[in-house]
Amino acid sequence: MLVVVSLLLPFALVGNPAGADTVGNDKARVAALLAQLNAQTERESRLSEAFDQAQLHLQQVDATLAAAKVQIGQTAVQMSQDVSRVKSLAVESYMDGGAARELSLLIPGSADQIAVRGTYVAAATGSDNDAIDALRAAHIELGRKQTTLASAQAAAATAVTELASAQQAAAAAAAATSAAYTAAQAELGQAQLQAAEAAQAAANEARIEAASAAQSQAGSIAAGPGSGSGGDAGSNEFGGGSPSVALPPPSSAAGLAIYWAKQELGKPYVYGGAGPDSFDCSGLTAWAWGHAGHPLVHSSEEQYYDTTHVSIAELEPGDLVFYGIPPHHVGIYVGGGEMIDALHTGTDVEYDSIYIESDLSGGGRVN
Repeated sequence: MLVVVSLLLPFALVGNPAGADTVGNDKARVAALLAQLNAQTERESRLSEAFDQAQLHLQQVDATLAAAKVQIGQTAVQMSQDVSRVKSLAVESYMDGGAARELSLLIPGSADQIAVRGTYVAAATGSDNDAIDALRAAHIELGRKQTTLASAQAAAATAVTELASAQQAAAAAAAATSAAYTAAQAELGQAQLQAAEAAQAAANEARIEAASAAQSQAGSIAAGPGSGSGGDAGSNEFGGGSPSVALPPPSSAAGLAIYWAKQELGKPYVYGGAGPDSFDCSGLTAWAWGHAGHPLVHSSEEQYYDTTHVSIAELEPGDLVFYGIPPHHVGIYVGGGEMIDALHTGTDVEYDSIYIESDLSGGGRVN
């Protein structure tokens, strides 16, 4: 509650003061409201991604734990078999006086045949020794597997705690975003808020294009290809790549991925949502591409690493569009500077300009 109140206080402070009903003050008021909403939206997006990462980590730890349990079970079975074998050989030795003793009596005892006798005796007793060695090895292996299992169980407990913490932080951020978005709608009205967001997207586009042009110019002046600097936070971090490196063509399933994303239009944003009733940003892209036959991990950051990076200018329908480095938001490009995405709490899966957020960093092609 304190988080929500603290985030709402700025909205109360930027209300239109008496006697200041001018165009300039109106623009400043809208800009202030939008800046506050953007800041909270990005905060929620990052915490939602942290929640997705925590879920992914728990899944990985659970898989390790399950594998350790299977391995310890297999080792226990093997040890049980080895114990039975040793017991059986011990009983046989007791009942029969031992295979080695029996062979010893059958083999002539002349001095020139001692080597032959030794060979047969070793062969007879070898099974006993092998069984004992196998049992000893199984004991050692069981101890190792028990240590691995204990580590996996401790990691699982830590991962559960981390997930609970991430969930709590994401839930608080979602509540704060919802309150901020509602306050902005009440202050500006839905139409004015949408107009302000469109104007902001246009400004972001102009700034990013200018930064990209400047970077390209710097690269052409530099001694070698691809020697431009990283640029600012709003520039394309992926760059255009070296002209000698050919990008893979868009996947033949790109149209199918877009089709599945369109089927989810109007469904609400919920952090951690992976369908079919609600989605967060990476949940939506994973759902769409998964139904198109290309499974993606439910994480913006993991999807960033699993795709071929392309510049903004090289985006093709079906490509993923990333925000921030490491990414905290992702959408699926549909062409014409638009994407389908799940933006933040209070919105639904919808069409948005790819410039809706200021930290657009580039695209990723699913191969």
